[in-house]
Amino acid sequence: MSAAPQGSDALARTFIDLLRREAGQDRTEPAMPLDDLDGLLGLPDQREARTPPALRPDLAAAAVMLARAIDAQDGLLLSLRRGAPVVSVAVPSSDWTGSVERVIRVCALGQACSTRNGDTAGSGYSTPEQREAVIFARDGSLTSTHRAERGNEAVGDAVQFGHAVVGIAPDPVRLLPADLVRAAEFHVVVGAMDPRAVALAIEAITGTLPTRHLNERLAAACDPSDLRLSLHARRGAEEALSRLEAVLSAKHRDVEPGPRLEGLHGYGAARAWGIALADDLRRWRAGELDFRACESALLLSGPPGCGKTQFALALARSTELPLLAGSLGQWQSARDGHLGHTLAAMRQFFEHARREPCIALIDEIDSFGDRNTFPENHRDYSSQVVNALLEHLDGAVSREGIVVIGATNHPDRLDPALRRSGRLDRHIHIDLPSTDDLAAIMRHYLGKDLPEVELRPLAMQARGMTGADVEVLVRRARGYARRRTDTALTVGDLAAAVRDGRPSLGEAVRLRAAVHEAGHGLASVIGAKANSVSLSVQETGGLAEVNVDAAVGVGTEDDFEAFLVLALAGRAAEEVMLGDVSAGAAGDLAVATRCAGMMEARWGFSSDLPLVSVGSGDEVDIARMPWLLKPVQARLGAAYERALDLMRTERLALERLAEALFRKGYLEDAEVRALVAGKARPTRRRRPSRSSLSGEPLRHQPGSGSAPGAETRHNVE
Repeated sequence: MSAAPQGSDALARTFIDLLRREAGQDRTEPAMPLDDLDGLLGLPDQREARTPPALRPDLAAAAVMLARAIDAQDGLLLSLRRGAPVVSVAVPSSDWTGSVERVIRVCALGQACSTRNGDTAGSGYSTPEQREAVIFARDGSLTSTHRAERGNEAVGDAVQFGHAVVGIAPDPVRLLPADLVRAAEFHVVVGAMDPRAVALAIEAITGTLPTRHLNERLAAACDPSDLRLSLHARRGAEEALSRLEAVLSAKHRDVEPGPRLEGLHGYGAARAWGIALADDLRRWRAGELDFRACESALLLSGPPGCGKTQFALALARSTELPLLAGSLGQWQSARDGHLGHTLAAMRQFFEHARREPCIALIDEIDSFGDRNTFPENHRDYSSQVVNALLEHLDGAVSREGIVVIGATNHPDRLDPALRRSGRLDRHIHIDLPSTDDLAAIMRHYLGKDLPEVELRPLAMQARGMTGADVEVLVRRARGYARRRTDTALTVGDLAAAVRDGRPSLGEAVRLRAAVHEAGHGLASVIGAKANSVSLSVQETGGLAEVNVDAAVGVGTEDDFEAFLVLALAGRAAEEVMLGDVSAGAAGDLAVATRCAGMMEARWGFSSDLPLVSVGSGDEVDIARMPWLLKPVQARLGAAYERALDLMRTERLALERLAEALFRKGYLEDAEVRALVAGKARPTRRRRPSRSSLSGEPLRHQPGSGSAPGAETRHNVE
């Protein structure tokens, strides 16, 4: 063995011998009767191979770890053997509670000291002739008993009668009696297993030290069940170590190969946060930065399919940390959904996370709900689950090396306490990818295919898709190619995959889409004073991307009034230039209605109730507040009239925009501004007559952006 024995090895071996003696076993077991069937088959006697081990592997490991912890504190062992100390013992995880308790009873306190269970001892204490210790062994499984406010009277009684008091728990502050923790003369921390501790445990079971060490990371993940599955006297030291490696590797897989965060597109502020964190963690590992200076907790929100889990995987690769993922649904399905079983599964997740540096991803964290909105019949169960999550988060976020990410589609549904300072106080929303992001994502999934093809036109058609959608469409395009005799992937395959069987817009509908998006472009430049605007009309529909300064909850009433005009400008442009409106403005109407509702009910802009704020988070449900319909309609009506006035007053600019967009299919910010200002004019081409519009019905294809304005997006920043 290359490693030199540590100073506590002698104490560890003494503890192991005491455990063997207490069990009344040695390495020579009574002969076992020969199996009758083996005799009939002429097989050799296997009695020696069936000899049970003299000691349970988890007890041997607990003896090693506890001996080290005791040896590190001067006077602790003597006090336990002869005195009446109050001792708090923190174990690596709940699984170790019982094993460490057994070692404390047999080895640290000794046979001369009688013990009683502090949680069932009652108050009948008397001064005994022999030494006595009261032990609280709490693994957190009994939620009603394993709490800081339970057992304090028993602690006080034990101290008064001169008894030793020992508390054992994975989280002493949360699980042990509060009086025990604050009165403790010794706070013992039993560390996780390491390669040397594993070797000593193997020696205790097989009689021989292995000739090599277990990987340090695997050793730290070792728990009692792993040892019981792997270590056996008949295997020998080398085979036992190999078996333990296999068992640990099966439950401790590294993140699968894939892109690092630096290579991802479409993640905006989340990507910047992750790259900064990876740099901070490198400095922390080098001893150049205190971990408390790292921003190690994040609430990540975004629509389904935007890549929240992909982000966590890429972050794990960039930070070189393992990823541990869990969710309420996963913990509830661990057994039967019983409260105790759910809390136990959650506890095991966080205990695993605390064993070593890692990224702990809590997926669909909104499923825990908000305690303020729980129905009465589920309130007790659900509140206890949320309370437990908050307690575990407090322990995980403060632990060195642990990065916690909560992922959600609905950040407004979270309990406010989850976003309190010191928990998931940093919130980043992942928007749908921009055109440039989509082109980069396509390029990633295409790999070496179509290296010379300009993907931006296809990316414009794919606007509204997520990164996951792009992965699917590239896979679908490859499928189209395989089903042809010529299997080379073409741009046509990609275009067909983007359309996914949807018919292209006819010229009349395409013109309407151009007019609609031109209205948004005009309002964004003149009314909303946007930072940037881009317009597009492709085979699948129209899109306006607008970034304005007004931030939700911060802007003035004038800012939001301008936003309402911007949202309704597409419909107004259709009415002014084409004489009627289409159903393609439904998405715009929904955005405008929501904004107007928030202005009336939450943001303090109501003329009748300016000091009243109702609703939850960023949502106001008008369907449940019918009194809002009239003021919201009045506000929207006034904004629509202003939009109509703008389209009529600036009709020439509107026409310039619509014609250029119809011809080119895409207008950048500079082009939009030049056309509005009259500094650029589109090259004339014949466009469809108004009569052709009435001859072809409007096709609305949900989800594709094919209807005019159906995919119009206004990014309020």
